[in-house]
Amino acid sequence: MSVYIEQNQHYNFSESLSTCEQKSSLSIRKPRKMIKLWINRSRQRKQLAKLDARLLKDIGLTREQAQIEITKPFWK
Repeated sequence: MSVYIEQNQHYNFSESLSTCEQKSSLSIRKPRKMIKLWINRSRQRKQLAKLDARLLKDIGLTREQAQIEITKPFWK
């Protein structure tokens, strides 16, 4: 459905609705993405905590650097 607006412009309501639907689906997907990210961070940090000095050296980290990463909260 289109409506005539000043300056010979038409406004298409169906396009506007689809844009709103897209925005609402994005707002639903964003929290899901954040939760997945937090879970992945937590898992990776648990795995990092299990690495010995030799493996940490292989990936270019010191024990101190790994400890800093391990102690971060999952949301950071």
